[in-house]
Amino acid sequence: MSVNVKENLVSPGLPLCESCMMELIVRMAVEACGEDTILFGGPCCCVMQEKTGVQYYGTMMTNMASSASGVSRALRRQGKDTTCLCIAGDGTTADIAFGCVSAAAERGERILYICYDNEAYMNTGIQRSSTTPWGAWTNTTPIDTNSRGKKASPKPVAVLMAEHGCAYAATCNPAYMKDFKEKLKKAVDATKHGFAYLHVLSACPTGWKAPGDKAIEMSRMATQTNYFPLWEAEYGEFRMTVKTQPRKPITEFTKYMRRFAHLTPEELDFLQKDVDTRYEHVARLCKN
Repeated sequence: MSVNVKENLVSPGLPLCESCMMELIVRMAVEACGEDTILFGGPCCCVMQEKTGVQYYGTMMTNMASSASGVSRALRRQGKDTTCLCIAGDGTTADIAFGCVSAAAERGERILYICYDNEAYMNTGIQRSSTTPWGAWTNTTPIDTNSRGKKASPKPVAVLMAEHGCAYAATCNPAYMKDFKEKLKKAVDATKHGFAYLHVLSACPTGWKAPGDKAIEMSRMATQTNYFPLWEAEYGEFRMTVKTQPRKPITEFTKYMRRFAHLTPEELDFLQKDVDTRYEHVARLCKN
């Protein structure tokens, strides 16, 4: 198959862990936005300034969304329609800079913000974030006589962002590429009118303690078990984009990962109930 060089805006040979989903996510995002793009990035697993064919703006973890907002406004005053693309991890998005991201959404800034969610602070040693699932092992939620992994359910960041009523918000999974590509196009188009947000599951075999060759299969099971449902929301109107009923049991997802290997049958039942509860909340929001 021939390759269009202009579309190949991300170089090969990225400095990422084995089977990391990040190259695929960044490649699809940058190519969807096109050459007239400024990529905003901060300290994280995904430091791409030397690997893309678009302009790069480095920020701190705390100010990516506000930096992109300022640049976007300045470009519009010059009559330019350049896409301002932010790519950040769950630690930045859900924790450290959540207020900044929320403010950009509330103001309707014309930027595309993509959170790649590998469910922990992977770049600094696998510490828990607020999107780490209940019961999961991390280096700050260890397994010993006093700890059974993370004690709290994950923060529903994607739902919270969609509830801002922003132009477009959606969840994405690289294992469902057609859905992912369609949502990227909608998100880029939405930035012509307001704020767009994509929350992308980014399987991390290193931090999840899983085989590298199972990254796509784990990602697929995340959706088929309703652990990571795929939906979109335009100005707060929700719609499910991939329906998986009847859902598979959560063990079809957890079985690949040693971060869940310590869970007893009773604890797995609790995790199943947590997943079902969170899915039912999203399903009630959807119009279909």
